[in-house]
Amino acid sequence: MSTLVKSSQLKVSFCALLLVISGQAFAEQVEIEATPFVSLEPVEKIANDYDIQAMTPESLFEHGRLSRAQFHYQRAEKYLRAAADQGNVPAAYLYAVLVSDDGKKLAYSPEAQQYLTQAAREGYIPAMKLLVEEGEWLSANHRTIWRHKYEEALDAWYKDAPEEAAFSLYQYTASTDKQKAEVYLEEAIAANDVDALLHKASQIETAQRGFYLFPSSRLDAAAEVKKQIANAGGIPGTKSLYRDFIRRGETPKAVEWREKAIEQGDLMSLAALGRVYTTDYAPDDEKYMDGLVYLSAYLDVVGQGRFVDLRDQAMAQFELASSRVSNEVLKDVEKNAAELRKNHTFFYYDRYWQKTATNTEQEADPTS
Repeated sequence: MSTLVKSSQLKVSFCALLLVISGQAFAEQVEIEATPFVSLEPVEKIANDYDIQAMTPESLFEHGRLSRAQFHYQRAEKYLRAAADQGNVPAAYLYAVLVSDDGKKLAYSPEAQQYLTQAAREGYIPAMKLLVEEGEWLSANHRTIWRHKYEEALDAWYKDAPEEAAFSLYQYTASTDKQKAEVYLEEAIAANDVDALLHKASQIETAQRGFYLFPSSRLDAAAEVKKQIANAGGIPGTKSLYRDFIRRGETPKAVEWREKAIEQGDLMSLAALGRVYTTDYAPDDEKYMDGLVYLSAYLDVVGQGRFVDLRDQAMAQFELASSRVSNEVLKDVEKNAAELRKNHTFFYYDRYWQKTATNTEQEADPTS
Protein backbone atom coordinates (compact mmCIF):
# COMPACT_ATOMS: atom_id res chain seq x y z
CA MET A 1 0.00 0.00 0.00
CA SER A 2 1.42 3.39 -0.91
CA THR A 3 0.27 6.98 -0.99
CA LEU A 4 -0.53 8.65 -4.28
CA VAL A 5 1.81 11.58 -3.79
CA LYS A 6 5.29 11.14 -5.20
CA SER A 7 8.43 11.02 -3.08
CA SER A 8 11.39 13.30 -3.71
CA GLN A 9 14.84 13.59 -2.26
CA LEU A 10 14.74 14.53 1.42
CA LYS A 11 16.65 17.57 2.62
CA VAL A 12 18.90 17.09 5.59
CA SER A 13 19.68 20.14 7.69
CA PHE A 14 19.58 21.34 11.24
CA CYS A 15 16.60 23.46 10.29
CA ALA A 16 14.78 20.43 8.95
CA LEU A 17 15.45 18.56 12.17
CA LEU A 18 13.91 21.34 14.21
CA LEU A 19 10.90 21.48 11.95
CA VAL A 20 10.30 17.75 12.12
CA ILE A 21 10.54 17.93 15.89
CA SER A 22 7.95 20.70 15.89
CA GLY A 23 5.79 18.54 13.67
CA GLN A 24 6.06 15.74 16.18
CA ALA A 25 4.97 18.02 19.01
CA PHE A 26 2.22 19.31 16.75
CA ALA A 27 0.51 15.93 16.44
CA GLU A 28 2.12 13.14 18.39
CA GLN A 29 0.60 10.91 21.03
CA VAL A 30 1.95 7.40 20.85
CA GLU A 31 0.28 4.61 22.79
CA ILE A 32 2.16 1.73 24.36
CA GLU A 33 -0.10 -1.00 23.02
CA ALA A 34 -0.25 -2.01 19.37
CA THR A 35 -2.25 -4.07 16.94
CA PRO A 36 -1.70 -4.52 13.21
CA PHE A 37 -3.60 -2.21 10.92
CA VAL A 38 -6.74 -3.56 9.33
CA SER A 39 -8.73 -2.15 6.43
CA LEU A 40 -12.03 -0.51 7.28
CA GLU A 41 -14.68 1.27 5.29
CA PRO A 42 -13.59 4.57 3.69
CA VAL A 43 -14.67 7.63 5.65
CA GLU A 44 -17.14 8.65 2.93
CA LYS A 45 -19.26 5.59 3.72
CA ILE A 46 -19.94 6.74 7.26
CA ALA A 47 -20.18 10.46 6.62
CA ASN A 48 -23.98 10.43 6.51
CA ASP A 49 -26.41 9.69 9.32
CA TYR A 50 -27.50 6.14 8.62
CA ASP A 51 -30.89 4.78 9.59
CA ILE A 52 -29.99 3.09 12.84
CA GLN A 53 -32.95 0.75 12.71
CA ALA A 54 -31.72 -0.71 9.42
CA MET A 55 -28.20 -1.44 10.70
CA THR A 56 -26.99 -4.59 12.43
CA PRO A 57 -25.45 -4.28 15.91
CA GLU A 58 -22.09 -5.23 14.41
CA SER A 59 -22.31 -2.52 11.76
CA LEU A 60 -23.38 0.05 14.34
CA PHE A 61 -20.40 -0.89 16.48
CA GLU A 62 -17.86 -0.61 13.65
CA HIS A 63 -19.26 2.76 12.56
CA GLY A 64 -19.26 4.00 16.13
CA ARG A 65 -15.76 2.73 16.77
CA LEU A 66 -14.39 4.44 13.68
CA SER A 67 -16.35 7.64 14.36
CA ARG A 68 -14.76 7.80 17.81
CA ALA A 69 -11.31 7.25 16.30
CA GLN A 70 -11.91 10.18 13.95
CA PHE A 71 -13.20 12.43 16.79
CA HIS A 72 -16.82 12.56 15.63
CA TYR A 73 -17.97 11.95 19.17
CA GLN A 74 -21.69 12.77 18.88
CA ARG A 75 -22.11 10.34 16.01
CA ALA A 76 -19.98 7.75 17.82
CA GLU A 77 -22.13 7.98 20.95
CA LYS A 78 -25.30 7.42 18.94
CA TYR A 79 -23.96 4.39 17.07
CA LEU A 80 -22.26 2.79 20.06
CA ARG A 81 -25.23 3.19 22.39
CA ALA A 82 -27.57 1.75 19.77
CA ALA A 83 -25.25 -1.21 19.27
CA ALA A 84 -24.90 -1.73 23.03
CA ASP A 85 -28.66 -1.63 23.51
CA GLN A 86 -28.95 -4.33 20.85
CA GLY A 87 -26.55 -6.59 22.72
CA ASN A 88 -23.16 -5.77 21.21
CA VAL A 89 -20.81 -6.21 24.16
CA PRO A 90 -17.70 -4.33 22.91
CA ALA A 91 -19.99 -1.41 22.04
CA ALA A 92 -21.21 -1.21 25.64
CA TYR A 93 -17.60 -1.11 26.84
CA LEU A 94 -16.50 1.51 24.31
CA TYR A 95 -19.61 3.64 24.89
CA ALA A 96 -18.83 3.69 28.61
CA VAL A 97 -15.27 4.79 27.88
CA LEU A 98 -16.37 7.43 25.38
CA VAL A 99 -18.91 9.18 27.62
CA SER A 100 -16.48 9.06 30.56
CA ASP A 101 -13.35 10.43 28.85
CA ASP A 102 -12.64 14.09 29.56
CA GLY A 103 -9.33 13.98 27.69
CA LYS A 104 -7.25 13.44 30.82
CA LYS A 105 -8.91 10.62 32.74
CA LEU A 106 -12.02 8.49 32.86
CA ALA A 107 -14.74 9.83 35.17
CA TYR A 108 -17.53 7.27 35.15
CA SER A 109 -21.05 8.63 35.28
CA PRO A 110 -23.88 6.38 36.51
CA GLU A 111 -24.77 5.71 32.87
CA ALA A 112 -21.18 4.74 32.04
CA GLN A 113 -21.05 2.48 35.09
CA GLN A 114 -24.20 0.76 33.88
CA TYR A 115 -22.85 0.04 30.41
CA LEU A 116 -19.41 -0.95 31.68
CA THR A 117 -20.99 -3.40 34.13
CA GLN A 118 -23.22 -4.68 31.34
CA ALA A 119 -20.16 -5.57 29.29
CA ALA A 120 -18.37 -7.09 32.27
CA ARG A 121 -21.33 -9.33 33.09
CA GLU A 122 -21.05 -10.74 29.58
CA GLY A 123 -17.48 -11.76 30.36
CA TYR A 124 -15.83 -9.00 28.31
CA ILE A 125 -12.31 -8.95 29.70
CA PRO A 126 -11.41 -5.28 28.99
CA ALA A 127 -14.55 -4.20 30.88
CA MET A 128 -13.75 -6.49 33.79
CA LYS A 129 -10.24 -5.07 33.87
CA LEU A 130 -11.58 -1.52 34.20
CA LEU A 131 -13.96 -2.52 36.99
CA VAL A 132 -11.08 -4.12 38.90
CA GLU A 133 -8.63 -1.26 38.37
CA GLU A 134 -10.91 1.80 38.37
CA GLY A 135 -14.27 0.76 39.84
CA GLU A 136 -14.06 3.09 42.82
CA TRP A 137 -17.85 3.36 42.96
CA LEU A 138 -18.08 -0.34 43.83
CA SER A 139 -18.07 -1.58 47.39
CA ALA A 140 -14.97 -3.38 48.59
CA ASN A 141 -16.80 -6.71 48.47
CA HIS A 142 -18.09 -6.19 44.94
CA ARG A 143 -14.67 -5.12 43.74
CA THR A 144 -13.17 -8.28 45.24
CA ILE A 145 -15.83 -10.37 43.51
CA TRP A 146 -15.00 -8.74 40.17
CA ARG A 147 -11.30 -9.37 40.76
CA HIS A 148 -11.98 -13.08 41.20
CA LYS A 149 -14.16 -13.10 38.07
CA TYR A 150 -11.44 -11.29 36.15
CA GLU A 151 -8.83 -13.82 37.25
CA GLU A 152 -11.11 -16.69 36.24
CA ALA A 153 -11.72 -15.08 32.86
CA LEU A 154 -7.99 -14.64 32.26
CA ASP A 155 -7.31 -18.26 33.19
CA ALA A 156 -10.08 -19.48 30.88
CA TRP A 157 -8.77 -17.29 28.06
CA TYR A 158 -5.27 -18.64 28.60
CA LYS A 159 -6.48 -22.24 28.44
CA ASP A 160 -8.36 -21.51 25.23
CA ALA A 161 -5.78 -19.28 23.50
CA PRO A 162 -2.52 -19.04 25.48
CA GLU A 163 -0.69 -17.10 22.78
CA GLU A 164 -3.35 -14.36 22.93
CA ALA A 165 -3.81 -14.24 26.70
CA ALA A 166 -0.19 -14.53 27.85
CA PHE A 167 0.67 -10.82 27.80
CA SER A 168 -2.48 -9.84 29.69
CA LEU A 169 -1.55 -12.39 32.34
CA TYR A 170 1.97 -10.97 32.41
CA GLN A 171 0.56 -7.50 33.10
CA TYR A 172 -1.76 -8.82 35.80
CA THR A 173 0.84 -10.90 37.66
CA ALA A 174 3.90 -8.65 37.22
CA SER A 175 3.43 -6.89 40.57
CA THR A 176 2.63 -10.00 42.62
CA ASP A 177 4.56 -12.90 41.09
CA LYS A 178 7.51 -11.69 39.03
CA GLN A 179 8.80 -15.17 38.21
CA LYS A 180 5.44 -16.35 36.91
CA ALA A 181 4.95 -13.10 35.04
CA GLU A 182 8.25 -13.54 33.20
CA VAL A 183 7.11 -16.93 31.97
CA TYR A 184 3.98 -15.36 30.53
CA LEU A 185 6.03 -12.59 28.94
CA GLU A 186 8.42 -14.97 27.22
CA GLU A 187 5.49 -17.01 25.98
CA ALA A 188 3.85 -13.91 24.54
CA ILE A 189 7.09 -12.83 22.86
CA ALA A 190 7.54 -16.29 21.35
CA ALA A 191 4.00 -16.02 19.96
CA ASN A 192 4.90 -12.67 18.35
CA ASP A 193 2.31 -10.83 20.42
CA VAL A 194 2.64 -7.21 19.33
CA ASP A 195 2.26 -5.73 22.82
CA ALA A 196 4.85 -8.14 24.15
CA LEU A 197 7.27 -7.24 21.36
CA LEU A 198 6.92 -3.54 22.14
CA HIS A 199 7.53 -4.29 25.79
CA LYS A 200 10.60 -6.29 24.82
CA ALA A 201 11.92 -3.32 22.84
CA SER A 202 11.39 -1.07 25.85
CA GLN A 203 13.26 -3.50 28.09
CA ILE A 204 16.18 -3.58 25.66
CA GLU A 205 16.32 0.22 25.57
CA THR A 206 16.37 0.47 29.37
CA ALA A 207 19.03 -2.26 29.76
CA GLN A 208 16.57 -4.68 31.39
CA ARG A 209 17.02 -7.30 28.69
CA GLY A 210 20.15 -8.59 26.98
CA PHE A 211 23.76 -7.43 27.17
CA TYR A 212 25.12 -4.88 24.74
CA LEU A 213 28.63 -3.49 24.87
CA PHE A 214 27.65 -0.11 23.44
CA PRO A 215 24.47 1.97 24.00
CA SER A 216 24.09 2.36 20.25
CA SER A 217 23.99 -1.43 19.86
CA ARG A 218 21.20 -1.62 22.41
CA LEU A 219 19.20 1.03 20.55
CA ASP A 220 19.77 -0.76 17.25
CA ALA A 221 18.52 -4.03 18.74
CA ALA A 222 15.38 -2.34 20.09
CA ALA A 223 14.80 -0.71 16.71
CA GLU A 224 14.85 -4.09 14.99
CA VAL A 225 12.07 -5.31 17.27
CA LYS A 226 10.05 -2.18 16.54
CA LYS A 227 10.56 -2.69 12.82
CA GLN A 228 8.96 -6.13 13.13
CA ILE A 229 5.91 -4.43 14.60
CA ALA A 230 5.91 -1.50 12.20
CA ASN A 231 6.32 -3.63 9.10
CA ALA A 232 3.35 -5.72 10.23
CA GLY A 233 1.22 -2.58 10.36
CA GLY A 234 1.52 -1.62 14.04
CA ILE A 235 1.14 2.16 14.19
CA PRO A 236 2.69 2.54 17.69
CA GLY A 237 5.78 0.66 16.48
CA THR A 238 6.04 2.98 13.51
CA LYS A 239 5.66 6.09 15.64
CA SER A 240 8.17 4.83 18.15
CA LEU A 241 10.71 4.45 15.36
CA TYR A 242 9.93 7.96 14.17
CA ARG A 243 10.67 9.38 17.62
CA ASP A 244 13.84 7.30 17.94
CA PHE A 245 15.30 8.64 14.71
CA ILE A 246 14.43 12.20 15.68
CA ARG A 247 16.36 11.78 18.94
CA ARG A 248 19.30 10.37 17.02
CA GLY A 249 19.28 13.22 14.52
CA GLU A 250 18.48 10.96 11.56
CA THR A 251 15.86 13.18 9.97
CA PRO A 252 15.40 11.37 6.61
CA LYS A 253 14.72 8.07 8.36
CA ALA A 254 12.31 9.79 10.75
CA VAL A 255 10.32 11.23 7.86
CA GLU A 256 10.38 7.86 6.09
CA TRP A 257 8.70 6.18 9.07
CA ARG A 258 6.19 9.00 9.42
CA GLU A 259 5.25 8.41 5.77
CA LYS A 260 4.78 4.74 6.62
CA ALA A 261 2.47 5.72 9.47
CA ILE A 262 0.33 7.58 6.96
CA GLU A 263 0.20 4.47 4.77
CA GLN A 264 -1.01 2.56 7.83
CA GLY A 265 -3.84 5.02 8.36
CA ASP A 266 -2.50 7.18 11.18
CA LEU A 267 -4.64 10.30 11.29
CA MET A 268 -2.26 12.36 13.42
CA SER A 269 0.65 11.80 11.04
CA LEU A 270 -1.28 13.59 8.31
CA ALA A 271 -1.35 16.75 10.40
CA ALA A 272 2.26 16.45 11.58
CA LEU A 273 3.90 15.73 8.23
CA GLY A 274 1.60 18.13 6.41
CA ARG A 275 2.83 20.93 8.60
CA VAL A 276 6.47 19.91 8.20
CA TYR A 277 6.33 19.76 4.40
CA THR A 278 4.45 23.04 3.98
CA THR A 279 6.91 24.76 6.33
CA ASP A 280 10.20 23.23 5.23
CA TYR A 281 9.76 23.28 1.46
CA ALA A 282 9.08 25.92 -1.18
CA PRO A 283 5.68 26.06 -2.92
CA ASP A 284 7.15 24.74 -6.17
CA ASP A 285 8.56 21.61 -4.49
CA GLU A 286 6.75 18.27 -4.72
CA LYS A 287 6.96 17.87 -0.95
CA TYR A 288 5.06 21.12 -0.49
CA MET A 289 2.29 19.63 -2.62
CA ASP A 290 2.42 16.47 -0.49
CA GLY A 291 2.03 18.57 2.64
CA LEU A 292 -1.05 20.31 1.25
CA VAL A 293 -2.55 16.92 0.35
CA TYR A 294 -1.93 15.60 3.86
CA LEU A 295 -3.41 18.65 5.55
CA SER A 296 -6.43 18.58 3.26
CA ALA A 297 -7.06 14.88 3.94
CA TYR A 298 -6.69 15.43 7.67
CA LEU A 299 -9.16 18.30 7.74
CA ASP A 300 -11.66 16.32 5.66
CA VAL A 301 -11.59 13.38 8.10
CA VAL A 302 -11.13 14.82 11.58
CA GLY A 303 -14.01 15.81 13.84
CA GLN A 304 -14.00 18.21 16.77
CA GLY A 305 -14.53 15.81 19.64
CA ARG A 306 -10.91 16.03 20.73
CA PHE A 307 -7.64 17.86 19.92
CA VAL A 308 -9.60 20.89 18.71
CA ASP A 309 -6.55 23.16 19.01
CA LEU A 310 -4.63 20.81 16.75
CA ARG A 311 -7.40 20.95 14.18
CA ASP A 312 -7.46 24.75 14.32
CA GLN A 313 -3.68 24.87 13.86
CA ALA A 314 -3.90 22.53 10.89
CA MET A 315 -6.64 24.69 9.37
CA ALA A 316 -4.55 27.84 9.80
CA GLN A 317 -1.50 26.12 8.31
CA PHE A 318 -3.50 24.86 5.34
CA GLU A 319 -4.97 28.31 4.67
CA LEU A 320 -1.54 29.90 4.81
CA ALA A 321 0.12 27.24 2.66
CA SER A 322 -2.67 27.13 0.08
CA SER A 323 -2.51 30.90 -0.37
CA ARG A 324 0.95 30.44 -1.89
CA VAL A 325 -0.16 28.23 -4.79
CA SER A 326 -2.52 28.68 -7.73
CA ASN A 327 -6.13 27.55 -7.96
CA GLU A 328 -5.07 24.87 -10.46
CA VAL A 329 -2.66 23.43 -7.91
CA LEU A 330 -5.37 23.48 -5.23
CA LYS A 331 -7.67 21.49 -7.51
CA ASP A 332 -4.96 18.85 -7.83
CA VAL A 333 -4.48 18.91 -4.06
CA GLU A 334 -8.16 18.23 -3.41
CA LYS A 335 -8.22 15.50 -6.04
CA ASN A 336 -5.18 13.76 -4.55
CA ALA A 337 -6.50 14.18 -1.01
CA ALA A 338 -9.80 12.53 -2.00
CA GLU A 339 -7.92 9.67 -3.64
CA LEU A 340 -5.73 9.28 -0.57
CA ARG A 341 -8.80 8.99 1.65
CA LYS A 342 -10.35 6.54 -0.77
CA ASN A 343 -7.35 4.22 -0.50
CA HIS A 344 -6.74 4.60 3.26
CA THR A 345 -8.95 4.72 6.31
CA PHE A 346 -7.46 7.28 8.69
CA PHE A 347 -8.03 7.03 12.42
CA TYR A 348 -6.46 7.84 15.77
CA TYR A 349 -4.97 4.72 17.29
CA ASP A 350 -5.26 4.37 21.05
CA ARG A 351 -5.50 1.50 23.51
CA TYR A 352 -9.29 1.36 23.23
CA TRP A 353 -9.05 0.96 19.47
CA GLN A 354 -6.82 -2.03 20.08
CA LYS A 355 -8.91 -3.55 22.85
CA THR A 356 -12.07 -3.49 20.75
CA ALA A 357 -10.54 -5.12 17.66
CA THR A 358 -12.97 -7.69 16.31
CA ASN A 359 -12.24 -11.31 15.52
CA THR A 360 -12.74 -10.57 11.82
CA GLU A 361 -9.73 -8.30 11.81
CA GLN A 362 -6.81 -10.38 10.61
CA GLU A 363 -3.59 -9.70 12.41
CA ALA A 364 -0.38 -9.75 10.46
CA ASP A 365 2.59 -11.75 11.67
CA PRO A 366 5.31 -9.34 12.87
CA THR A 367 7.96 -11.75 11.68
CA SER A 368 6.71 -11.85 8.11
